[in-house]
Amino acid sequence: MKEQRLKLHRLTGLALALAILFFGLPALADELADLQAALKARGARWQAGDNPIARLPKEKRRALVGLIKKPEPEGEELLSAAREPLTGLPPALDWRNNNGNWVTPVRNQGSCGSCWAFATAGALESYQLRLRNTPGVDLNLAEQILVSCSGAGSCSGGFIGSASNYLRDTGLPVESCYPYTATNGSCSNACSTAFTSTYEIDAWAYVCTTSPTVTALKNALYTYGPLVTTMDVYSDFYYYKTGVYHYTSGSYQGGHAILLVGYDDGRQAFLAKNSWGTGWGESGYFWIGYDQLAPNTATPRGCEFGYYTIAYQSTSPPPSPSCTYSVSPTSFSIPRSGGTGYTITVTASGTSGCSSWKPTTSASWITITSPTGYVTGSGSVVFKVAPNLTRRTRTATISVAGVTVTVTQRR
Repeated sequence: MKEQRLKLHRLTGLALALAILFFGLPALADELADLQAALKARGARWQAGDNPIARLPKEKRRALVGLIKKPEPEGEELLSAAREPLTGLPPALDWRNNNGNWVTPVRNQGSCGSCWAFATAGALESYQLRLRNTPGVDLNLAEQILVSCSGAGSCSGGFIGSASNYLRDTGLPVESCYPYTATNGSCSNACSTAFTSTYEIDAWAYVCTTSPTVTALKNALYTYGPLVTTMDVYSDFYYYKTGVYHYTSGSYQGGHAILLVGYDDGRQAFLAKNSWGTGWGESGYFWIGYDQLAPNTATPRGCEFGYYTIAYQSTSPPPSPSCTYSVSPTSFSIPRSGGTGYTITVTASGTSGCSSWKPTTSASWITITSPTGYVTGSGSVVFKVAPNLTRRTRTATISVAGVTVTVTQRR
């Protein structure tokens, strides 16, 4: 038994030595501990933790931020409608759960500076789901075509504007046509239908280039769906685990391309999809504060989040939703004494595209007890009616999922 324990200690010591040699765990632990102390001292709204990206050697981590920052005159800024405040914007929006999931799964760019390709391909995938009205479909398009064939960049970095031109003019085939290799590869390795069976965008334009605003990004997200955008990465970002990120400490690493998929006014933050796999962040996603928009004086260089933001557009509107609502009953006859527990049944029919609904009434003698917020799809409405103390019959309506329900109370 003593001999077995000795062997175990030797094996454990060997494993630890190898881990230190190859992964630099003491340095990683020190870096993480220093960052966590800084986050606590500054009352940060995000948490840092160990993850596969943080464990990479510093030179491999830096290689992941492959956006080449260069003014790209080929795109025009969006019309003012995308920048002017829209009325009726919801306080929060998440395209993963907006009458369906319009965001494809998180991918992993591996040890290649191809974030520019993954962000633009991810936007194209979401654009096609919305255009075809097919929420929840994992449309997996070939990022390797962008890396090997487009001329927009390589594993050493690339341009989101040039990549977007390629998506408009040529498009991308499905992943199986040229499976991702995390290398520069050769375009000759693509399948024979790489350029004849593709998914494209109709058009693209910048939402903003040098001075992004919260209003512009929220409006564009609401109007056009997920957006390609860019940010500066500092070394603390590699350790992001959860919460609302804002720069805390660490050295500048480079430019990075990501996909904006939502926002939340309560958090005062945007939601973004990264391309570092699901083992990083919140299963591959992260929140970044509104206050991190460029130009930002909170960091030595300025965090510069949101510059060069692109929206993919359609020249024709998406197909009409196939979802319709029916309501039963559409009228009630209530006794003079009133009552509680009156129920309206709402049934959604169709395959997708159901809009949210919330029951409303203008009558003070009718109280809707359930639901108190918005509902998507089928459900029920419960209401109560106060006693009728007048000497006349009274009538009012309840609006439910676009249908008018009449309520008559006898005198």
